[in-house]
Amino acid sequence: MPPCVLIIAGLDPSGGAGLSADVETLHAMGCHPLPLISALTVQDSHKVHAFTPIDAELLRRQLATLLADMPLQAIKLGMLASAGIVAVVHELLRQKPQVPVICDPVLAGNLAGSLAQSDLLPALRQLWPHLHLLTPNGVELAALTAHGDARELLAAGVEHVLVTGGHTPGRQLTNTLHSRGRPPQSWQIDRLPGEFHGSGCTLAAACAAGLAHGRPIATAVEQAQQFTTAALQRAFSPGHGQSLPWR
Repeated sequence: MPPCVLIIAGLDPSGGAGLSADVETLHAMGCHPLPLISALTVQDSHKVHAFTPIDAELLRRQLATLLADMPLQAIKLGMLASAGIVAVVHELLRQKPQVPVICDPVLAGNLAGSLAQSDLLPALRQLWPHLHLLTPNGVELAALTAHGDARELLAAGVEHVLVTGGHTPGRQLTNTLHSRGRPPQSWQIDRLPGEFHGSGCTLAAACAAGLAHGRPIATAVEQAQQFTTAALQRAFSPGHGQSLPWR
């Protein structure tokens, strides 16, 4: 039976990022996705124009109903959108300490402004001790820490932090996995031409798939990068903005 992976993320109507990216990635990597919407967005291949968080109590009811019926092998978190939703997620993670949790801290789209309400950042910090893997890009790392140092997140309780280098210019990008009690491990990846909508979601969901299958963290991360690179190499442009990964 394929492992079940719970997703809590925003709904992107363009199909490039958010819940759509997670579902496609997890299915392609042999998992059964359990998708829950955290926010509805007005979004296209250019940017997020607006968003509305769903009602936190509705999310709580959805979770209770789902978890009474199905097991979880991993939890993948994307855009959480409001402190109320974070509180529901925090309650969930305290109930499932044995399940690996992968969080893509979606705070801003590549071409958009904030994807979070102003009280989200302080609320997110209560999740750190429950996270197996956090996958910030450089912009998100700067927002989540005082000095842009992944070790601050490890000290706050996160077990592993994968800092992605897509926002740093250069012919190659570097992704670095920071783990408590181990030296950092880095991968250099040739940068593909163009801009992509949903690459970070794809990478984090692919990491979740690997962990749901029981793979060690470094193996899961390496395979996730391979999957994401292949999806970006096959990217297509149905709109007039960024290209969408073909997962």
